[in-house]
Parts: sequence; C-alpha cells; structure tokens
Amino acid sequence: MSRETEKIMKELQQFLALHGDEATDEESVDRLTRQFLLECSSYPHSRKDAAPETADDYLDLAEQASSKKKRLEYLRKALELEPEHVDAQLEMIVHTMEKTPEEQLPALQKLMAAAAEPLEQEGCFKRDMGDFWAVLETRPYMRVRHTYFDALISCGMIHCAINEGEELLKLCENDNLGVRYQLMHLYACTEDELHALALHKRFDSCEETQMLLPLAVLYYKLNQFDRAKDYLKRLAAVNKDTKKFFRAAAGDRLEEFFMDMSPYGYRPFTIDELLEDLLLSPYLFASVPHFFQWASSCLRTQTTSRKRKQP
Repeated sequence: MSRETEKIMKELQQFLALHGDEATDEESVDRLTRQFLLECSSYPHSRKDAAPETADDYLDLAEQASSKKKRLEYLRKALELEPEHVDAQLEMIVHTMEKTPEEQLPALQKLMAAAAEPLEQEGCFKRDMGDFWAVLETRPYMRVRHTYFDALISCGMIHCAINEGEELLKLCENDNLGVRYQLMHLYACTEDELHALALHKRFDSCEETQMLLPLAVLYYKLNQFDRAKDYLKRLAAVNKDTKKFFRAAAGDRLEEFFMDMSPYGYRPFTIDELLEDLLLSPYLFASVPHFFQWASSCLRTQTTSRKRKQP
C-alpha cells in the first residue's frame, strides 16, 4: 500500500466516522465505502491539483520535490501545521542527517519513544501486536523503527541491528517491510546458523535469492563447503543469472552490470536481484573476500560435471 493509498484510507475512516449513525452493520459500511470511493473517483484531478492544506499534503510535495532545499521547505511547513506528525519528523531526520547515520540514532530513538506513547495509551501493543503494518495508525511508528534498523546496520552495529530486526518481526509477523532478508544477512555475518535456519523455516523455507545467497555465505564462513554448495545450486535453480553474476564478481567485472540497473527497481530472479543484494549488505560480502571466486569455481565445476555425464 502506497502512502497515497494510506491517505485515502485515512479519509475513508474519517468519512465513516462522520456517518457513524448510518454504519450499523457490514452491509451499510460497504455501501458507505462505495459511496466514498465513487465521490473520490469523480474528482481525482481536483484532488491532485488542490492547494496543500494538511501536513500530509506537504509531505506528499516533499516526496516529489526535485531539490533538497525544496524538500526541507515542504517538511518544515508540514511540521508547522502538525508538529507531532511522525512521518514528517522522520523525513526531516533522514534528510538533514543523511550522511551521518550515527547522528540519526539518538534522534530516531527519541522519535520512536514519542510515537510509541499514544499507541501504548490506546493499547495497540497488546491489541495489534503482530499486525502493526495492517493498522494505519501504527504504520508511521513502524517506518521509524525500520529506519532505525537500517541506521544501525549502516553504523556497523550488527548485534544491535539483529535485536531491532527481531523486534520488528514481533510487531509485524507477516514482515511487510522485508526485514527478514536483511536479518538473514546479519545472521550470516555473525555465523549464527541456528537463528538463520529458524528464520528460513519460519517463512516456509522459500527459495528466494535474498535467503539462499546469505545462507551459502553462512556455510562458507562455517567451513562447511558441501552445504554452501547446496545453497548455491538452489540459488542457481531459482535465479537464472547466478552463474553469470559469480563469473563477473570473480573477474571484478560487476561495474558494467551495475551501470545497466534500472533506477525504478530490480527485476526479480535476475542478476539485478543479486546486485541489489550486494549493495544492501556490503558488510557481509566484505567479510568473505574469496567467496565469489570459490562460488564461481563451484558452479563451473558443477556445469562441467553435468556435461561429462551426458551421453
């Protein structure tokens, strides 16, 4: 769900609250929802072109701003209207301290505490535990914690990041923010086999690049080459560009592939996904300087052996 969709959902909640005397059962709620959506669809352009009125409006403008100066100007206007707006405060922290993640940490901790206070008063940590991303009111808090998680990783605070990642998964058991992938890399970095396997099993042992690659690195680090090879083979089975990626990495030729990556997101199960993984978790791959040569050799040997077996 995009922030724009979240905004519409908030407006729907307000609409239903205004018509609370009519919303007496599921059928009437559905009717009111259809009425609201019909009204929204009848004036999409006027909504888009309307002058900003709320903190959310200015936050939208900040996200679309073409310069840092303009972005900060819109964020300041959002905070003038609503000083306690969590998302606006978060964006201000990120964009004023983008090059100094260690300075972000105390500011994010302070914002987390402030954002948690009304949620605690409303009983969200008991009522909604495990479903925080499914509840609109708790999403800003989740965004702050996820940003804090990323900042800990950027600062090299691996064990603190692991603790934070595990807490995020308690708050959102379905992991809508993809915390499990970075957490898997953190477990591999600390050679924590027990928690890595438990995490993989928790998410149905999915055959995904972001799970299989760090598991291969984990067993390489543990000097268990057979198991590392097994995960490499499983990776090659789901990502068609695995061998090409490792050949290029072993030959120090990845730059040309980075240059071809789309700025609008990577293509799943291609070399883009492997490159993205490399960019997001450099701390893990820096800890195994010979891994790429070894993996490339393993996959090449595997291909050669298969060809020899063919009649």
